[in-house]
Amino acid sequence: MPPRERLECPCPPAGVIDVVGKKWALCVVTLLGRNGALRFGPIQRALPSVSPATLTTTLRALETHGLVRRTPVPDDKRAPVAYRLTPPGEALYRSLIPLASWLRAA
Repeated sequence: MPPRERLECPCPPAGVIDVVGKKWALCVVTLLGRNGALRFGPIQRALPSVSPATLTTTLRALETHGLVRRTPVPDDKRAPVAYRLTPPGEALYRSLIPLASWLRAA
């Protein structure tokens, strides 16, 4: 019997899947992809079902994995940072567009 070829998972590292597989992560990526840089408040208002603590955790995880970047907003002392997608985050957003279309059609 010929030796079996070793099969490997074609998915990216599990840590990234753990992040984008979370309930709110793809919603945040989609919001930022559609709207550009947003402060915490507008993201929170767009996702009223998510708690501030969960949103903070989601944004931090996306930032840790290089999908979101905090950018300074010097003219606003109340919310001195905004969140925007990085190039990998933008690539993820572009890959979500066909998935979203498919989900709407289903």
